[in-house]
Amino acid sequence: MILARLTIVLLLVLATTPALAQGRRVTEGTLLWKTAGQPVAEPAPLLDTDVEIRVTGMVVRAVVRQHFTNPSAEWAEGVYVFPLPEDAAVDRLRMTVGDRVLEGVVRERAAARAAYAQARQEGRRATMVEQERPNIFTTSVANIPPGAAVGIEIEYQQAVRYESGRFALRFPMVVGPRYIPRTPVSAAVAPAGDDDEDSADASRITPPVAHPADGKINPVTLRVALEAGVPLAAVESSSHAIHTQTLSGDRYEIDLAEISVPADRDFQLTWTPVIGAAPTAAVLAEARGDEVFALLMVMPPLAPPGEDARLPREVVFVLDHSGSMAGASIEQARSALQLALARLRPVDRFNVVRFNHRTDALFPHAQAADRASLAAAQRYVDAIRADGGTEMLPALQLALDGAEHADRLRQVIFLTDGAVGNEERLFQTIRERLGGSRLFTIGIGSAPNSHFMREAARLGRGTFTYIGSPAEVKEKMSALFRKLESPVLADVRLELPGTADAEIVPGPIPDLYVGEPILVAVRTGALPAEAVVRGRFGATPWEARVPLHQAAPGAGLSGHWARAKIAMLLDRRRPGTVDDDVRHAVLDVALRHHLVSAYTSLVAVDVTPARPADAGLTTHALPTNLPDGWEYDAVAGLGQGATPGPLHLAVGLAALLLAAALTLARRRKLALVPVRRRRDR
Repeated sequence: MILARLTIVLLLVLATTPALAQGRRVTEGTLLWKTAGQPVAEPAPLLDTDVEIRVTGMVVRAVVRQHFTNPSAEWAEGVYVFPLPEDAAVDRLRMTVGDRVLEGVVRERAAARAAYAQARQEGRRATMVEQERPNIFTTSVANIPPGAAVGIEIEYQQAVRYESGRFALRFPMVVGPRYIPRTPVSAAVAPAGDDDEDSADASRITPPVAHPADGKINPVTLRVALEAGVPLAAVESSSHAIHTQTLSGDRYEIDLAEISVPADRDFQLTWTPVIGAAPTAAVLAEARGDEVFALLMVMPPLAPPGEDARLPREVVFVLDHSGSMAGASIEQARSALQLALARLRPVDRFNVVRFNHRTDALFPHAQAADRASLAAAQRYVDAIRADGGTEMLPALQLALDGAEHADRLRQVIFLTDGAVGNEERLFQTIRERLGGSRLFTIGIGSAPNSHFMREAARLGRGTFTYIGSPAEVKEKMSALFRKLESPVLADVRLELPGTADAEIVPGPIPDLYVGEPILVAVRTGALPAEAVVRGRFGATPWEARVPLHQAAPGAGLSGHWARAKIAMLLDRRRPGTVDDDVRHAVLDVALRHHLVSAYTSLVAVDVTPARPADAGLTTHALPTNLPDGWEYDAVAGLGQGATPGPLHLAVGLAALLLAAALTLARRRKLALVPVRRRRDR
């Protein structure tokens, strides 16, 4: 009787907790809860990762090898959520068990899941790689034998980023906990996939997080073979200690200084050409059947003389101070914001908005950047502390007014780690409310959500800046100031004279700021002799002609074009709807180019059963590290970016009640059946 009453009280507590009652339905079996509270009965598979990256000019080819080892005496399935670059074209999967190697094939997502589920049930070895977001993927590995290891090899391609005279490569290593808003997003605007149901998606992008007190897990080894194509002045990493060996000329080999590092932060590598060697244009081409795929980069000049860049500005600074920003991140954000405030001129107007699970602003409306208002802003920013949830939507709605501003430049600067799961709803708001504003995103911390940050900046006709450590604040903010205070190259277009069938992505080409190159991918029947690039700085036209007849060879450019084409197709979806035409178009491109996408997955299945019919199978959601610099207590709870105080209290009370109920149950010798271990026969 007492047990029944305690159970009723427990259910009432959980039902009246806002994040549980309104945020999502939490169901047994999701990654969010599978290992929470108590571990599964058998040890989870161990994971280590080996990464090999080859850079040739502007093209990156990477191989990610994930090794799953089953330390238990039972057959296991491992499910691992991991990041890749948001523009990665994932096109190959291999599974190795002993001396057996299975090649993966790209199939429509529902078909891939069905094939994997059937193999899993029948005891056959299988693996599947799915895209949850452009930068979040899931590897599922079924039927790992007791005491054995399974190797999963994933390959992808992407283009190197070049900006402000420096090439940059970033390899993400950890998915930070994502905050899922209390108001669910309808399935119609959720990320594309075959199970767009909101609570299921929340679990698939929020893996369990290991407690830092238990030590780091998921070791990574990484090496980069760099063939820059130009002589270099420096090769550096701001995230990890590296060892660089010059092989010959422009060829380098870069290894981590340590044998392996924990997967808890993004790996950053930059290389700077010697003075005078920086490219002004580069062209790569690949023939595939009767088509030619090309990658073209053109560096525009600085603004022409006489073009007035110093128009009065209205700047709205938006600072995320949720729990995921606690620790080093909020310090970096405050420093960056203080530098930005000091840069304002008396003719400028400004405001400061801050948000966690609440949103407020320093002033009711933008104020002149005079001494008194700036002093008030400095005090306001200094007092900000990080805690609570990440309700970003109200902050976006407040900062973006949807109006045109002919008399001044209106710039919205968003400082956040982007640790949210409702990206599509936020993108929709940017489309609806941008007006004449420009949105600039500043990614803060060791593992920001780069997909959200870059896409928000693209839709906002601004730029994305990443600040990974306090040492980078001044340099990165100075580069951003130059962009904010310089004229934009607008109405950019690429012309291929004499070619009628060319498909150019992205389309349209976004506006560009000082130091940013034009980077486009082309599919055509044949390349013309030259390309013509046009644009304008204010009222001043600009034009460049780029010879194409001596384009350097570039392997895999068809995959790069296809990845950009898929992104462009998905951007055309009508908000609030499921567009079958877009879905079919994406499927056509992804299947023809053998790419993982929102609608396709890679799956590899063995033909011979390995698990005996009478042996069970235990499923494990593999935990990840907390991103470096994050504070565990600030983001603990329900796998969110943060959890408000009342929820912590409710969950704590629920845990105490549950413990009391279990104690009474043991005393009465009730048989309790574990529910966190799923077994298939």
